[in-house]
Amino acid sequence: MIATNKVAIYVRVSTISQAEEGYSIDEQINKLKAYCDIKDWSIYDVYSDGGFSGASTNRPALERLINDAMKKEFDTVIVYKLDRLSRSQKDTLYLIEEIFNKYDIAFYSLAENFDTSTAFGKAMVGILSVFAQLEREQIKERMLLGKLGRAKAGHSMMWTNPPFGYRISKGDKVVSINPVQSVIVKRIFSEYIAGKPISKILTDLDTEGHVGRSKPWSLTTIKDILKNPTYWGKIRYQGELYDGLHEPIISEEEFKLAQVELRRRQDETFSRTNNPRPFQSKYMLSGLLKCGYCGSTLRIYVAHKRKDGTYPPLKYQCANRFSKDTKKRCNSRQYDKSELEATIISKLNQLRLNNDIEVVTKPNINKDELKQEIQAIATKLNRLTDLYVDGIINRDDLQKRRLALENQKSILESELAIDHDELLTRRKQTILEELGRLNLIEGSYVEQTTIVRKVVKEILVKTGSIDLMLDI
Repeated sequence: MIATNKVAIYVRVSTISQAEEGYSIDEQINKLKAYCDIKDWSIYDVYSDGGFSGASTNRPALERLINDAMKKEFDTVIVYKLDRLSRSQKDTLYLIEEIFNKYDIAFYSLAENFDTSTAFGKAMVGILSVFAQLEREQIKERMLLGKLGRAKAGHSMMWTNPPFGYRISKGDKVVSINPVQSVIVKRIFSEYIAGKPISKILTDLDTEGHVGRSKPWSLTTIKDILKNPTYWGKIRYQGELYDGLHEPIISEEEFKLAQVELRRRQDETFSRTNNPRPFQSKYMLSGLLKCGYCGSTLRIYVAHKRKDGTYPPLKYQCANRFSKDTKKRCNSRQYDKSELEATIISKLNQLRLNNDIEVVTKPNINKDELKQEIQAIATKLNRLTDLYVDGIINRDDLQKRRLALENQKSILESELAIDHDELLTRRKQTILEELGRLNLIEGSYVEQTTIVRKVVKEILVKTGSIDLMLDI
C-alpha cells in the first residue's frame, strides 16, 4: 500500500426513502471525507450519482469515474457501502477486477471495513456482492408480490395510461369512468356485437373526428378495446382475472359476446380464405343483417354438397335458429343470399330516386359532462404553469403536456359546438352522393358491395319485410 493515497469518492442514492434512512448524498460524502482526513489521504474528486439505480452501470458519475480510472488520475476509490457502487454481483466484480485492479487502484468500502489490497478483502468483495445481488432479487420478488396483492385487492394496475374510457388521478388506486370516452367504448362493443366490421367502426369514428382521442383510430386499438376485460370490471395480471373495484362500462354478457364474435369471425375468415384476419367481409351483407324477430345476427349457411358436386344457393339464417338454449331458439326461416342482396340494391336505388332517407343518429353525448371535462382540462393547463414555475417540470415537459391537453380540449370543444341537426342533414346528403356515384342496378358486385358497406348501418329481416337503417 502506498504511503499517501489520492482518493476518488463515489456516492449514490436512488430514492428519497434511502436518503431518509441515512444514505443521503451529503451524509455519504461527509463520512467518507472524515475517513480520508483520519487516514491523511488527499481527495482527488467526488463522483456523485443522485437518483440512479444500482442495478446497472449506466450512471453519469460512475462512467466519469471509470474514464478517470483508466487515465490513472487517482489510486484509490472509496464508497460508503458496497451496494452504493452496484447491486449487481456481475457489475461489482467487473468494476473491481477489470477496472480498479487492472489499473492498480485500491478499493475501499467504509461500512463493511475492507479493502481490495488484501487477500481477505478480495474474498469479502465476492461474498458481499452475492448478498447484494440476493437483496436485489428479494426486492424484485417483493415488488411482484405487491403487484399481485394490488390486483387481488381490485386496484388498478395502470398508474399513468389507463385504458381508453377511463382516467386516473395521481394517488388514486382505482380508475374512474371518463364520461366522453365511455360513450365511444359502449358504442364499439354494441356495434361489433351487432355484426358491424371493425374496419367500418374505425372509418365511422375517424369520420366523426375520433372524439376523445388526439389521434386517428386503428384496427389494433379497436381490437384491443374489444379484448380488454377492464371494461366489465376486471383486473388482468399475469394472465389471471381478478374482480376490480372500478365501475364497469359494459356488462359481462356484452364482453363475452364480443369474445365469441371475435373468435367466430376469425374462424369464419380462416375457413373461407385460409387467412385468420377477421377484418374483411367476403359478402355484400356480411355483418349487416339482423333477425327481425330476436335481434340476433344473420349468418351465412352453407349446405352440404350435392351428388353432382355442386352446392345449393347460399342462405342466411338467424344465429339462434338452432341454439342449444331452447329459450333463445328462434323459429325464423332461411333467406336466400342472392334475393336479399337484390332486394337491398333495389331499395337503395329507390331511395336515391325518391330522395327519401332516414338516418340512424349516433349515441347522445351529455353536453354537461363535456363542459365539465373541458373545465377540468382548463384547470390542468393552469396548474402546468405553476409546476413549471416551481421547478417540478422542465420546459420540454411543459410544452408536451400543454400541447396534449390543448389538443384534447380542442376536440371536446369541437364536439360541443356540433349542431347535430345540421350534421344529420349533411349525412343524408352524403348518402345521396354515394348512391348517385354509379348505376346501382347495373354496377358490378364489387361496386355494389362497396356502396352498401359505406351507407348501410343495419338491416332487419323478417319474412316478407326488410328494414334498412343507414349510417355514414
